[in-house]
Amino acid sequence: MKRTVTALLVLLTLVVGLGAPAAAANPQLSGEIVVWGWPAADQAYESVLAGFHKLYPNIKVKIEMMPTEDQHTKLLTSMAAGSGAPDVAMIEAAWVGQFTARGGLVDLLQPPFDAGRHKADFVPYKWSQATTPDGRLIAMPWDIGPATMFYRADIFQEAGLPYEPEDVREHIDTWEAYIAAGKKVTIPNERFMYTDSNILFNLYFNQHNYFTKDDYEPAINTPENLYMLKVAQSARQAGIDANVAQWGPEWQAMLGNGSLATEFLGSWFGGFLKGWIAPEAAGKWRVAPIPHNMGVNWGGSFLAIPEQSQNKELAWAFVEYAMATSEAQNKMFEVVDYFPAYTPAFDDPMYAMSDPYFGGQQTRQLWVEVANQTPEIVVTPLDRQVANSLGSEITRIIDQNLDPEKGLRDAEEKVMREIRRDYQRFIRSLK
Repeated sequence: MKRTVTALLVLLTLVVGLGAPAAAANPQLSGEIVVWGWPAADQAYESVLAGFHKLYPNIKVKIEMMPTEDQHTKLLTSMAAGSGAPDVAMIEAAWVGQFTARGGLVDLLQPPFDAGRHKADFVPYKWSQATTPDGRLIAMPWDIGPATMFYRADIFQEAGLPYEPEDVREHIDTWEAYIAAGKKVTIPNERFMYTDSNILFNLYFNQHNYFTKDDYEPAINTPENLYMLKVAQSARQAGIDANVAQWGPEWQAMLGNGSLATEFLGSWFGGFLKGWIAPEAAGKWRVAPIPHNMGVNWGGSFLAIPEQSQNKELAWAFVEYAMATSEAQNKMFEVVDYFPAYTPAFDDPMYAMSDPYFGGQQTRQLWVEVANQTPEIVVTPLDRQVANSLGSEITRIIDQNLDPEKGLRDAEEKVMREIRRDYQRFIRSLK
């Protein structure tokens, strides 16, 4: 009897992947679910359908793609109208705070979902991002963006800098060392260390909070943020940034032609480099920890089930298989570089593989390291408003070389004035 039980447990583990087992698949479930997402996610969805249909052969999955902004706006509109939402919706990390403060998405901790049994298998900061102040889980974590410094090894070598990943980790381990290296790399009007000094400040906020954890007091004007603002100003004064906005055509061209030596982004950026930004630069790029060994997450997404869904059991079967099995998570990682939030997936041998594009470096091991040291962050429905308002103020401080202490203090006051009503409403909702 004991051997039989053990054998069944082993079989179940093989079917659903390592970690907490999913509920036993019910192959009798039948019907159709509509799943929303945005371009690139369609390849991820398609990659898991074969495995999903082995367990649920009678569930048809209709995938609908639309631009990221449009999908979130349409979902919010559908929730407000009480109709029009899909069975499963994708939510990007920058938007998740807007959904945690409202109803309309099922609490996945409640029966029949009982997602809480998977909590220990997800990186803590990603699980907390989808958790509301009153303890509801409104979405299952999908991917994360452990951030690193992407750098051109050939440019570093030409500038007389350490260029092998372990040497870069050792010698460019502070922001002061980064700026010093940038001075060696930069050739005025020809080559720059990185994109834009705003990125350095924003990078820091990707691991910190706009509000304090316990009482949601403003947390913009802090000693840590002031230090990072001074770093960003120093880098601009040293002339090592191109002062070019990320994601624009000039930025893309500079990455492609070797005019930028480094970039700070999530692990998913590797797929962008390989696929359309700089495929011809294979073998020249490497990755290293961000200076000061900052554990930073940049981006990521979730899957949620709207209350409007008439097929919640079917929707959960899809969400649980896609989000909480190593098989599905690693399939999606292989095709679109969506780094799993589901930690049992890290046990796969693929995480020790070398990457030819990055000169044979074992990049995934570094990203696992970063993921494991990234702290939890506070997510609120005000985050997008704060980010937009604060971003313009930081740009002004850096561009005009304003006094950083006064600038950051004034920035916090301006942000809080602009969001005053929404902030008061949010605080009231917590009581």
